[in-house]
Amino acid sequence: MKPSANELLLALRSPSSGWLATLICALDEALRDGAFTPHQRELLRGVIESGNIPPAVVRAAEAGVHRFEQQLSDLMDDASAHGETSSNAQVQRPKLTLVGSAAA
Repeated sequence: MKPSANELLLALRSPSSGWLATLICALDEALRDGAFTPHQRELLRGVIESGNIPPAVVRAAEAGVHRFEQQLSDLMDDASAHGETSSNAQVQRPKLTLVGSAAA
């Protein structure tokens, strides 16, 4: 079932929609990135449909997020070194900021 824009907008008005909003923003950035392949999209669809993520996959994903954040940081550092403004660097690559929990 494909949700309508109005249904999503209504869901995002809920005070408890923080995770939904976060995931939609991250997914929007991923869909705009050509490196997010159709195969990866299919994998994500399967994860959502299964409703379960094995702990080993979560750990590997956390390591992948760390590498991705480092790549973004390096990109921003390179842009700063070449005198580019942060808005120019953001156009080159989506900005994704993830915050880990204290329990992680």
